[in-house]
Amino acid sequence: MRVVSVGAWDRVMPKVFWLVCGWVLVGIGIVLLPAPIPVPLIGVMPILIGLAILTTHSKRVRRWLQFGRHRFEWLSRTFDRFAHRAPVMVKSMIRRTRPLAILRHARLRAHREQDR
Repeated sequence: MRVVSVGAWDRVMPKVFWLVCGWVLVGIGIVLLPAPIPVPLIGVMPILIGLAILTTHSKRVRRWLQFGRHRFEWLSRTFDRFAHRAPVMVKSMIRRTRPLAILRHARLRAHREQDR
């Protein structure tokens, strides 16, 4: 049996809490998206806030969203168009997940292959 120090739990538990909150918000947003509520697309905001929380606390989710924005250009354009109206946390998520790094790596890879 492995003994974990109390300090380790103090660092892990807040991260787990925020990850669970982020996934719950994304789930609620997905459920509310097709719901016939008088406000159109009411599920978009919980999805964006949940993704903002997840990208803040998970490198894997941040890279997944960055790859999704690279793969689907319409998604990236939609995020960028919505950025000026979004809360600060969502603006930060949109800025952090821009697919520029993936494009830069693709250009470098293509340049290296040309040199061969």
